[in-house]
Amino acid sequence: MGGSIKGLLDGFRVGEEKAERIAGEVARGSTPGAGFYALIATAALIASLGLVANSPAVIIGAMLVSPLMSPIFGLSLGMIRGDTSLLAKSVRAEVSGMALAVAFGALFGLLPVMTEVTPEMLARTEPTLLDLLVAVFAGFAGTLAMVDDRISPALPGVAIATAIVPPLATCGLCLAAGATQGATGAFLLFFANFVAILLVSALTFLAAGLARRHAGNGGARMVAGNLAVAVLGFLLVSAYLTGTLTAIVKDRRQAGQVKETIEALLAEDPNASLVTLHRKDHGDTLDILATVRTPKPFDPQRVADMEQALQERLGGKVRLVARCLLTKDIFPPGGTAVVTAPSLDGSFLSVEVPADVKRLQLAEQTLREILATRPQLLLLDVDLVHIAGDPVILATLQSPRPLIPLEAEEFERAVRQRLGEPGLRLLARCQVPVDVDSRGRILFGKAHFGPEDRAARAVAETARQAVEALPDMFVTALDVIRDGEGFVARAEITGTRLVTPEQIRDIEARVAVSAGAPVRLSAWSRTDLMVTDSRYLPVEEYTRRRLMEGREETGAPQQTDAGEKHPPAVATDQAIEPK
Repeated sequence: MGGSIKGLLDGFRVGEEKAERIAGEVARGSTPGAGFYALIATAALIASLGLVANSPAVIIGAMLVSPLMSPIFGLSLGMIRGDTSLLAKSVRAEVSGMALAVAFGALFGLLPVMTEVTPEMLARTEPTLLDLLVAVFAGFAGTLAMVDDRISPALPGVAIATAIVPPLATCGLCLAAGATQGATGAFLLFFANFVAILLVSALTFLAAGLARRHAGNGGARMVAGNLAVAVLGFLLVSAYLTGTLTAIVKDRRQAGQVKETIEALLAEDPNASLVTLHRKDHGDTLDILATVRTPKPFDPQRVADMEQALQERLGGKVRLVARCLLTKDIFPPGGTAVVTAPSLDGSFLSVEVPADVKRLQLAEQTLREILATRPQLLLLDVDLVHIAGDPVILATLQSPRPLIPLEAEEFERAVRQRLGEPGLRLLARCQVPVDVDSRGRILFGKAHFGPEDRAARAVAETARQAVEALPDMFVTALDVIRDGEGFVARAEITGTRLVTPEQIRDIEARVAVSAGAPVRLSAWSRTDLMVTDSRYLPVEEYTRRRLMEGREETGAPQQTDAGEKHPPAVATDQAIEPK
C-alpha cells in the first residue's frame, strides 16, 4: 500500500525544467499591470450586473474574465519556494485587485439599478463550511491543471473565479446600500475561499516537488513556517464557518418543523394550502407569518389551535399570524378534484376528494351553471354547514331583490339531482345591494352613466312633479331611459299609502303629453316615512335636512345634487327631531 502511494506521488512530481516553467507562468500571472486591472474592473462590473439582475449566466461571464486566481497561485508558490519577490508581487496584485473589485461593485451599486435584494446576492452574504469545501476542491482542481499538462485549465479556472469575484462585487454592492453586515459576510466568503485555495494550492505544489530545491539549505523550515500560518488561518475560518453552518442547519430544521406542522394541520382541509412562511426568532418567542391559500378566511380559534400545535412541536412560545389569500378553484361543468401542492412527478390534482369537499364543489358548480344565465344574480360564496345534524348547502347570493321560495326550490332540486342526494337541503342567503351615486339611487344604469340624455332628464323631472302633486307622496328615486320611440320610467315612491294603478296610468298620460312620446312608469311604492309633529318626510329627505342643519352650524356650504346652494331649513323643520 505504502509503495503504491509513493509511486503515485512520484508520478505526480514534475521535473526541474517543468517546475521552472510553472514558476515563470505563475510569476507572469501575478505581476499586476494595466491589463490585469482592466480585467478586474470588467469582471467586477459584469458580476455586479449579474447579481442585481439575479442572473447566474451573467455571473459566470464575470468568472471567465477575472484574473484573480493567478496571484493566489503566486502566493502559494512563493510560500513553498521562499521567493520573497514573488510573494511581494502576488500580495500587491491580490490586495489591489480585491480593493478594485470592491470599489467597482460599490460604484455600480450607487447607480439607480438596484431595486431589491436578489437571491444571488443573499447567497453570498452568509458563508458556511460548505462554501469553504467548495473552495478547497476548486483550489485543488486549478493547481492540478497547472501541474498536469493533460488537464485543461479552463474549467478549474472558472471554478476558482467563482469563489473570488462575486463575493467581492457583493461586498461593494452592500457597502453602496449601507448594509455593513451583508458586506462583512460577503468579504468573509471571499477570505474563506482565498485561504482555502491558498492552502490547498500550496500543498499541491509541494506534493508536485516544486519546493525540493530548498530542502537542503533551511528551506524546509521556511516552508513549514509558511504553511503553518496558512493552516492556522484555514482552521480559524473553518471554526467560524462551522458555527455559522450549525446555526443555519438549526434554523432550517426549525423551518422544516414549522412547515411540516402547518401543512399537516392544513391537510384536514384540502382546499387550503401553505404558500409562504416568514419567521423571526426573538429568543424567547418565535413569530411566524403563514400565508395560506384558502377559499374562506380562518376563524381565530383555528389559528389558536395551529399556534398551540406549533408550540408543542417546537417546545417554546410561538406567535402565529395566518394571512389568508382567498381563492376559488373553478372546474368545468361536472368536474371535481382537489388542487394540491405539486408532487415530484408534477401532478397537482387529486381525484380522491373527501365526501364533504366533493359535495361542496358539485353544489357550487351546479349553482354557477344555473346563474350563468341570470346575470342579475351573483354567487358570492358557497359553504357546507350542518343544521340540526343535517348537511345544508349555504349559498350566499347578491340579488336586486330577495329570492322567492320557488327560486330556492329550483336551485335545491338541481343540486339534489347533481349530487344524487334527494334529502339535501339548500339555504339561499340573499344580499340586496343598494347602488347610489351623486344623483341618487340607481334604478337604471344608463340614466346615470354614459352620454347625458337631456330629453330623458326632462321626462324624469315632469314625472317627479306629477307624482309629488299627489297628497303626501314623495319621490325618493326616479330614472328614465329611452325605449324605442318612447321612454321607460322607474321610480321609488314613499307615502302614507300605496300608489294605485289608476294614478300610475294618469301620471303616464300627463307625462306623455308633455314629452310628446309614450311613457311607461313602474313604481316601487312604500309606506316608509318619518313622521314629526308638523309633517311627513321621506327618510332620505329627513336625513338630508339633518345633514344641512349640521353644515349650517359648522359654516360648510350647503349644496343640492345639482350643485346649487340649498336654502336653510325653515323654523318648523328645526323641530323634526327633539333635542
